[in-house]
Amino acid sequence: MAEAQIPHRVDATKLVEHNQQLRAAINSSDLPRLNEAVDQCLAPVDCIVSFEKDAERFRMIVGSCSTRVVMTCQRCLGSVEIAVGSQFSLGLVFNDEQARNLPKRLEPVEMDENGVIDLWSVLEDEVLLALPAFPTHPESECQIQQPEPEDIISNEKRPNPFDVLAQLKQK
Repeated sequence: MAEAQIPHRVDATKLVEHNQQLRAAINSSDLPRLNEAVDQCLAPVDCIVSFEKDAERFRMIVGSCSTRVVMTCQRCLGSVEIAVGSQFSLGLVFNDEQARNLPKRLEPVEMDENGVIDLWSVLEDEVLLALPAFPTHPESECQIQQPEPEDIISNEKRPNPFDVLAQLKQK
């Protein structure tokens, strides 16, 4: 297993033929779409990626990636630190026809005519898909401000917003 910087673009067909496995960290500041989706990236994206063929001879990328990010809690609007991780099995294809023929367990990744893919983009997609849609603190830790019971039940009479209309109707 190679322990080095993961290259941006790789010849996926060659890596599959050699059953290559890569393990490295991508500096999260180099992933612009991830930085736009979160408030802050706290750690690099750790990746393990294997290029292989399955029993049916489909070219695949199998791996995992993980990082830590800060997002806005949707309950209290404070910052919440989240561990993000993804395990994936992707099928390498040249066109839509091959993508349609992939087994349901594989998500397609389209290579260019030379078998090259932008690996960083693929890994960034996997991290983005693993982000929670509604990040929240655990309920016991959330700092949401609950209204006091006396604020909810008030004996004072509130003005009726339709009083203005009633006055116009009387004229």
